[in-house]
Amino acid sequence: MTTSADGDRVALLTRLDQLHASFDRRAVSSLAEPLMSTPLTMQQLKVLTLIAAERDRATGHGLAETLGVSVATMSGLVDRLVEHGMVRRSDDPDDRRIRRLSVTDAGSSTLRSLISSGNRMPPQVLDRLSDDDLRALVQGLVALDRAMAELSQQAK
Repeated sequence: MTTSADGDRVALLTRLDQLHASFDRRAVSSLAEPLMSTPLTMQQLKVLTLIAAERDRATGHGLAETLGVSVATMSGLVDRLVEHGMVRRSDDPDDRRIRRLSVTDAGSSTLRSLISSGNRMPPQVLDRLSDDDLRALVQGLVALDRAMAELSQQAK
């Protein structure tokens, strides 16, 4: 049997989903700006992201295998990233035949701007909130952060 409290919770979660979808629709233009202003193609962004995730262990051969492209295609993608100053190649200290790939500061900055653009609330939006609404928003985000931290601790 569903209680009134269960029904209220379902209604709140449904409303939260609706608000999230509405926010996404309204925010897409401002959140897309970093993506639209990057000189990189989507394939180059994928490669840059994979290199960042590998943390100095990435190789052209490994990336080609991961993305299902030829080594020649991957070499061209990496060349463009090097030209843009996003990636650097270096010799593997244990095997001089292997060239390791790592993300430069410029590459890291590009990735951060793309990733964090979805997490920033435009100041002009926050300026329109009353102090009570702003407090409620902060309280909700603190609760969300706490729940995520608890889940993260349980996963360890």
